[in-house]
Amino acid sequence: MQGGFNIYDITKIKDYILFLKKECGLAITLHTNALDTLILQSELISFNIHDNPYCVYIKTCSEAQKHCILSQCKVEKKVGSGSFEGVCYAGVREYVYPISNGESVVGFICVSGYKTAEAQSYIKRISEKYPLSQKKLNAIYASLKADVPSKEKVDTLVKPLCDMLELAYIKTKSAAVVKEKFTDKVIRFLKQYHTQDISIEDICRNFNCSRSHISHQFCKATGKTVREYLTSLRIEDAKLLLLNSELTVTEIAFSVGYGDSNYFSNIFKQKVGMSPRDYRKRGK
Repeated sequence: MQGGFNIYDITKIKDYILFLKKECGLAITLHTNALDTLILQSELISFNIHDNPYCVYIKTCSEAQKHCILSQCKVEKKVGSGSFEGVCYAGVREYVYPISNGESVVGFICVSGYKTAEAQSYIKRISEKYPLSQKKLNAIYASLKADVPSKEKVDTLVKPLCDMLELAYIKTKSAAVVKEKFTDKVIRFLKQYHTQDISIEDICRNFNCSRSHISHQFCKATGKTVREYLTSLRIEDAKLLLLNSELTVTEIAFSVGYGDSNYFSNIFKQKVGMSPRDYRKRGK
């Protein structure tokens, strides 16, 4: 056991998601606002981000990214009534399924990346509201899938994943409700906002405590400084985008939380041992 979950369960879930992606062509993401070690503190966190080029480009705008986060809160509320098919605020068609912990809905599974017939109205509205190029939005939107699988087919493939996640949640529950630790709260905050321009001071204000207190408690619990942990989250996101998108290094830098692409490239090389461009070449 580690962090309250069974590694074998997590591996099975990860393998099944990869099967759905590679063999069935489904782009699966997992979303939860609850603090749960099952997703936020396991390797399943890699499925917490939409990695299609269209969504990634939109999230290079911090205001559009905030809109996305707020929309996810509404989706989580709606999915409490059951799975549904819909179109997100950016014009991407998707199927949404509830994630249950055995007692209540704690998040949702999203099967996304499909075009909608009304795409132009969505793209026009986004380009007018945010500093995003309408021409580029149109070009990247073309990379989304036109063939939308039937809900019956997606139900058949995704409902076993719902069951696997629910069973894993049930296994992690203890007899008593465990109070959320301070460090866990900080970790959740970092994982939710690591792609934004946040600082140690922002974290201190959010938790109403001193920099020295956060630094000491966080390092004691994780073995890393807050900055090191934040950097590791951003670098992992960058790796995924370098291998699975056509975004430039500069666009990736902005999308994972860096305002300076040169600084991002230097940090990436320090942590990975090669430049972002070399990492992309080696992975393709």
